[in-house]
Amino acid sequence: MDHNLENIVYNELLYMGYDLKVFNNGKEIDFLASKDNKTFYIYNREIGAFKYLDNLNQKILITNDIIDYSTSTIKHIKLEDFLMMKEL
Repeated sequence: MDHNLENIVYNELLYMGYDLKVFNNGKEIDFLASKDNKTFYIYNREIGAFKYLDNLNQKILITNDIIDYSTSTIKHIKLEDFLMMKEL
């Protein structure tokens, strides 16, 4: 499911009009998404990958989980909610 989740998120971000890059800062980050001078770190599955990143760009975790993992610096979006969004 993990690989499929990444493909779904990638395709949906492209559909929303985001420019995407694979981002890696020593820990795996799935995507760096940019649009309208806003940049987002986007990761699927694991919140720990954000640990060493600055807070200059919003950090978004997209999972299939029901539990909300949002913190003061990380926004958790459930996959079903993400698929209904027009932009982040």
